[in-house]
Amino acid sequence: MPLETLFKKTGVAQIETIVAERPIDEKEHRGGLEKQGRQAAAGTQAYQSAKQLPQTHAVVFAEQIMSSPVVTLGSQATVDEGMTLFRTKQFRHLPVISSAGKLIGMVSDRDILRHLGSVTENYQSQVGHSRDKQVDRLMTSPVLTASGDTDVRYIARLFVERRVGALPIITDGELRGIVARSDVLKAVMRHFSLELWV
Repeated sequence: MPLETLFKKTGVAQIETIVAERPIDEKEHRGGLEKQGRQAAAGTQAYQSAKQLPQTHAVVFAEQIMSSPVVTLGSQATVDEGMTLFRTKQFRHLPVISSAGKLIGMVSDRDILRHLGSVTENYQSQVGHSRDKQVDRLMTSPVLTASGDTDVRYIARLFVERRVGALPIITDGELRGIVARSDVLKAVMRHFSLELWV
């Protein structure tokens, strides 16, 4: 199909000269300017009134939106076990913990799919990998974390600037929850007055 058919040219078919019905006298002209001036003043007053309204800054904290308890993977878990968890729980990120129960890394479904697809981080092909490799070989470490009293706006900013999809919430050295991008979006929907980029 020719482009001309999809995007029809628009234009002015014919130009006509407009003739004034009657001349505008000085009095009418001055009245119109005064009316415009009054409208501009009213608009300015409305903006000033809006500025004087009390500002409500709804602060939402990580502990209010985090998922808890946290489903984790042990450092000795295999890629196959991780894949099963991602498939059954519908998660995108899982914290990896040591035998002592401490957070040591994060693994994403993308990490595992890249491993199984034999593709590097730069999407270059490589030799195939097995499903029995341990997840601690694939995990990202060290991990960015937040505390329960971290402002959600700060977490949202970290998601964008550091390109992470989930943030573990640590309180007193213990893994208490996890905040994912979807949790932040739900918080924005629930608290529509939340100002993310302050």
